[in-house]
Amino acid sequence: MGVQQTVENLDFYCADYARRIVDGLRYEDRLSGDEITQMISKVLNILHVNGLYAYMLYVLWKRYSGNPVERKIAARIDSMLVGEVGEPSLLRLDAIGLPLQGAKDTLAVGQALARDLQDLFLAKELLTRTLTYVRFYARAA
Repeated sequence: MGVQQTVENLDFYCADYARRIVDGLRYEDRLSGDEITQMISKVLNILHVNGLYAYMLYVLWKRYSGNPVERKIAARIDSMLVGEVGEPSLLRLDAIGLPLQGAKDTLAVGQALARDLQDLFLAKELLTRTLTYVRFYARAA
């Protein structure tokens, strides 16, 4: 008798979170698709060129020190993608399986992910895909 396993398609989670991010930014924060696209392109570039930890530092910096548009976007993507303990953020989903139970904030998540190269690459891929979908949704809306 074989063991039946369920394999999650993590891409669906990325697309769902991207849609939620754009909906929140467009309808709650009243931002245009161009404003969202411009900031997400910068964030994606930092993630791609400088890595996950630099991305986290940049998002935190913009969340608290950016202009009003940057603060809204950074706050939304930080809380929806990385989040804090108890928040239903993408990287903390049980289906994702990243070991982030003890990580209290964004920087602690970065430190926890840095302990295992596979977890680091998975998190970077999930964030890259989600932010790419955010850019697509923002352009389409």
